[in-house]
Amino acid sequence: MNRREFLLLKTEPRGRVVELSCERLYMRCLDTQVTGGQPNEPADCAEASPWGGEPPARFPERTPQHVLEELDRELREVEVLRVVDSQWLAGDLLRDFEHLIAVFRARGGRVEIGSPPA
Repeated sequence: MNRREFLLLKTEPRGRVVELSCERLYMRCLDTQVTGGQPNEPADCAEASPWGGEPPARFPERTPQHVLEELDRELREVEVLRVVDSQWLAGDLLRDFEHLIAVFRARGGRVEIGSPPA
């Protein structure tokens, strides 16, 4: 399994079911803090360094809100959302996730909260 995999899509007779690991959601949001913003650097970093070489990696700017918006878009075609490892959510992330769940339920989705199978 790809460690970056975010959602595990499964199809069951009652419709499309998505299992969401809150640990993965938390890690995705944590990644945005590490790679979200880039410091101001000269246009050509190779020229700025006396040793030359490759410039530092550049990542597109993302925030935890971007991650949750992406999740919301993916959930639009889902009927059942299984939430596992919810203990990973706290603070602002928990508040924003609860709002996302409320919007999902308002669209007619069903949420099952539990732990992953052993």
